Amino acid sequence: MTTRTPLATTAEPTAATPGRLTVGMAVHDDYDGAYFTVLALRLYHPEVADRVDILLLDNDPGGPAADALRALEGTVPGLRYLPVDHLKGTGVRDIIFREARTEWVMCVDCHVLLVPGALARFLGYADAHPRSRDLLQGPVLNDDLCTVQTHMDPVFNNLFGVWGCDPRGMDPDAPPFEIGMQGLGLFACRKDAWLGFNPRMRGHGGEEGYIHKKYRAAGARVLCLPFLRWTHRFARPHGVSYPVDAAERCRNYLLAWEEVGMAVEPVLDYYRETCGEVVERWLADYVAEKNHPLSYFDALVCVNPGGSATGWASAGRRLRRLGVADRVRRLVPPASEDPRAERALAHRLALAQARQQGLEHVLVFEDQVAFREDARTVLAANLAELAEQRWNICHLGDAQQREPAPGCHHLQTTQGLTATHALAYHARVYDRLLAELPSSETEMRAWLDTHTDLDRFYAHHLPEGVFAVSPTVAVTDSPGRDLLRTA
Repeated sequence: MTTRTPLATTAEPTAATPGRLTVGMAVHDDYDGAYFTVLALRLYHPEVADRVDILLLDNDPGGPAADALRALEGTVPGLRYLPVDHLKGTGVRDIIFREARTEWVMCVDCHVLLVPGALARFLGYADAHPRSRDLLQGPVLNDDLCTVQTHMDPVFNNLFGVWGCDPRGMDPDAPPFEIGMQGLGLFACRKDAWLGFNPRMRGHGGEEGYIHKKYRAAGARVLCLPFLRWTHRFARPHGVSYPVDAAERCRNYLLAWEEVGMAVEPVLDYYRETCGEVVERWLADYVAEKNHPLSYFDALVCVNPGGSATGWASAGRRLRRLGVADRVRRLVPPASEDPRAERALAHRLALAQARQQGLEHVLVFEDQVAFREDARTVLAANLAELAEQRWNICHLGDAQQREPAPGCHHLQTTQGLTATHALAYHARVYDRLLAELPSSETEMRAWLDTHTDLDRFYAHHLPEGVFAVSPTVAVTDSPGRDLLRTA
């Protein structure tokens, strides 16, 4: 499986205002936690209100708390509401850094309170270290407001990491010092120094320890700032509203630790001890995912028009046979009476999400797509060659004017697309296509009056860097059309 550092250049450009700080938080159906964290920022840190933006990322924008959270944008000065539902889990915090419009970013859980004066002192530190590449954290206070935890020791206990205290962190006026790792209830850095979570992580867990190793590997430090004190609501009497899956968490650890060169044996030993023999199946699934040719792409997006349950179920059966069902993201496009507009809007939305997440490439296909029986073999040969090309679009379906790609035995170049039902996009074309394709249904229908259809637009306006796998591996599973068989 390809792992990488998310590329800042693939995110939508934003003006990072010097000398200012974004305090961002991701929330999933926790209005009370978010409300009190936001209001505490305003109540207890008024001296820096003119230098602080608040970014509220709602990871459940269709949930029961969404309306109330959205309303905070109109009542709390400096607060911006950002709905994100295409990516679920704690890794969504990566988007906070990409969406921030300030030079510095501090990410906090939506149930964290900072001690009075901490933000002012942090901004003072930021002003004194304008070129810092470090990851910055601070001690967490227990509910007695006296007991201090400065770091985590690298030991598994449900999650990776057990709280500990370095005496150097007892005095808030003590100088900063290096730590190995800490919980991610609060962490900060310059926006352009953020190294990012692995974009393939899913669900909850896996970031602690891994992100800290990533900074040290890049030549930066992980510092504890003793003045940057905070409290965290750990108790959840009614439980959490999002699923916490042990298999998914184990997969995150394997994925993340392999990325930074950490030995995965401690992960497997812990989960074998706590979960038993089922871990062998988890490991086999992870290895199969790594070795699948479609693991080349950072995301697999299945367009499900109208949110059709039947279409999604049919796609699921085919994707399970292909061995990628767990990786596929469902995308329900904006509705339109014109199928051409709906298709174009779906591709635009997939590209916007990929750019927001910082993905290097993404495969977008429709829920009616069926793959030939030997698709894995065909894809393995083609995608190995694609990785060596400077490509913009790769078609898994039919294409016109095919020619062998230079130096390739399988991959072909093409100057004409006959369909857009299974297309891969590289980050190099995100900005260009998002600037050209309208985002609203009305504007898209007017755009189609000029360009007729998405495939025709691509054929005329994207002549370079367009490839097609050979032989074709994807067809539209429509009534009366036979599925491709092994050639």
